[in-house]
Amino acid sequence: MRYLGCSRLCSIFPGRSSMKILPALAIIAVLCFSEVLVSAGTDGKTFSSSFDMSGTITDVLTPSSILVGKEEVSLENVDSSGLSSAAHAYLMRDLKEWLIGKGVFVKGNRVYFNLNGAYNSVSINEMIQKEVMDLWHEQQYYRCYYYGRC
Repeated sequence: MRYLGCSRLCSIFPGRSSMKILPALAIIAVLCFSEVLVSAGTDGKTFSSSFDMSGTITDVLTPSSILVGKEEVSLENVDSSGLSSAAHAYLMRDLKEWLIGKGVFVKGNRVYFNLNGAYNSVSINEMIQKEVMDLWHEQQYYRCYYYGRC
């Protein structure tokens, strides 16, 4: 199999015939070539056609409203109205540190993190609402424990 240039490769794997190595090399070559095509074609800007848009979070206006690029996205099912002003300020500071600069996909009023072309099935909306509920429960616990207002 000298015409395939296998003599040097087969000497790396002594005791193996070139016929056993060639299928593995072919699979590796196909995987490498497909990765080059995928990464060359994506350029980090394409997204699944099922999403309305993609971009980077540039600002968090409220817990239920963010800027993706220059467009405002209102997040559905996010309600922070029961939080105290201190808890709301803490939440806003936390959200700004956590979200600004992250790549996202937007579908309607639901936003998902862009994980290099993939996305998590849990939306940012759900993550923010969970944090709001955690703060609300914590706030209720401290009101009851420290002030006796249960």
